Amino acid sequence: MGYIEHRSKNSWRVCVTVETAAGPQLVRVPLRMDPAHPESVQRRDAERELHALERRLAAEASTWTLQSWSEEWLTKHVAPDRSPVTVHNYRHLLDTRILPILGDYPLSDLTPPILTDWLLQVRGSPRRSTALPDEQLARPRSPSDQRRPSSKALSANTVLHYYTCMEAMLAAAVRMGYLEHNPMDAVARPKVHQKRKVRLSEDEVRQLLAQIAAEDPRLLLAVLLAMLCGLRLGEVTELRWSDLDWDHQTLNVSRALKYTPETGSFVAAPKSDAGERLITLPAAMLPILQRQRFQRTADALDAEDAGAPWHGAKHILYGRSGDRLHHDTPSKWFRAFADAHGYEGLTFHDLRHVHASLLLAHNIDVVAVAARMGHADPGVTLRTYAYALPARDQDAAAYLDTLVP
Repeated sequence: MGYIEHRSKNSWRVCVTVETAAGPQLVRVPLRMDPAHPESVQRRDAERELHALERRLAAEASTWTLQSWSEEWLTKHVAPDRSPVTVHNYRHLLDTRILPILGDYPLSDLTPPILTDWLLQVRGSPRRSTALPDEQLARPRSPSDQRRPSSKALSANTVLHYYTCMEAMLAAAVRMGYLEHNPMDAVARPKVHQKRKVRLSEDEVRQLLAQIAAEDPRLLLAVLLAMLCGLRLGEVTELRWSDLDWDHQTLNVSRALKYTPETGSFVAAPKSDAGERLITLPAAMLPILQRQRFQRTADALDAEDAGAPWHGAKHILYGRSGDRLHHDTPSKWFRAFADAHGYEGLTFHDLRHVHASLLLAHNIDVVAVAARMGHADPGVTLRTYAYALPARDQDAAAYLDTLVP
């Protein structure tokens, strides 16, 4: 990006900072204007020279390849303001199906036809599995794992992730002056059909909770936090006793446990600013939480009697030694239960969807539902769970019926 300096009478200078593989460089070009021209005309001419300099430097910057620019983009344009999870996900997209195909291309050579062909190649590429061979497993795969597709093409949603990654990376190159326009603007955006959310009736919810309560009280608490409070998996795992207000019957959701292979588990803010929220607990959950608190005391005493280490169990859900659970552990607990009881395909994250759909189906205000879910925009909640509002449509038809003479 560039700027203009008015140094003295009839003397100007245009300056442009450019990012190169060696780091940022400031290019200055002095200008001597015609004394007969007024200052307003001189400034206009200086602006014209600035634009010309920016175009020239952008052309010179075509030595950037997509490979070299991608690292610059991740390091300076993504990492400072985005979570490590986002950086990891972008890097995965780059390393799998972007840089192996387009990495050696200069930025200026990336045209809409080339990018369209690349996207077609991504659409047709098979999914990659990181699963271990059966003979290397400590225990047999679950039924859900055995049915997991291994050679099907990528889903439309995954293809869209590749598209948006490339679009964002080239948009940053435009902002830095390395490209005059983003060639991805002319590439058709992949269409994604909204996946139908899992539906459970009230009777099915009661049955599910009764089965879990009879077998695993620890899993029951995790499921209730997702299904009755709308918490995400990382929010459930990171929830601490200090977040619980017994007097006001509320949970303060302000952190989430996240994970990348590079960083391991780490604590961060929830997914968005709206994710930091205060949730009122159903009264029926308080005795269950109280039992968990008593269980924590009993587990601590058992560990002391056995001379085993005990790490305080600051979290509502904790491991054998009172330490924090791995970020994905409640999901694995639930998956094993679901596979064993005929709920195959139902995931822990689906429980959060059940929370929203049940509330909307009972005409709970969408703003209140969005607040419990941690959605910044109630419109997102309404669009995602519109299927849960048949009663409202029936009410609308009943009202319109009164207008017919």
